[in-house]
Amino acid sequence: MTRQACDLALRKACNRLGLRGYSTHSNRRTWATRLDKAGVRLKAIQDLGGWSSMAALQRYLEVSEEEKVEAIASL
Repeated sequence: MTRQACDLALRKACNRLGLRGYSTHSNRRTWATRLDKAGVRLKAIQDLGGWSSMAALQRYLEVSEEEKVEAIASL
């Protein structure tokens, strides 16, 4: 099964369930973000996920507003 076939199957299932804005990239983003929050080294996440550069990986990592507030509070 190709990546495109998986993506199409997921999109069809989400449409049937009424879920909008969800894709295979949602899983990839969640996976990378959870590893990052668990303290896994970014280089390990990059290698495991197959990102060609750290910049490419960092586009997938999400930071919540709460995390931003906590970061400023730690100053």
